[in-house]
Amino acid sequence: MTTDTMTLIETYELPYTRKASLHDHEYESGMHLLRLTIREGHRITAVDIGPEQAKAMGQAMLDWAKEQES
Repeated sequence: MTTDTMTLIETYELPYTRKASLHDHEYESGMHLLRLTIREGHRITAVDIGPEQAKAMGQAMLDWAKEQES
């Protein structure tokens, strides 16, 4: 029996009726990863992301969003 826990951080409505959610996924060992889940109709994709990757991806998204404001 596993004691992993998932804590919802945020959910997002995306274009074309897609949805995304972020969860803090704490493993039994105490390790935390960010779980990104994307729902496209019946298709579900879930990816666990480490802290360094989350920082890099978050910065890339912020940079892109700032460019779109120009």
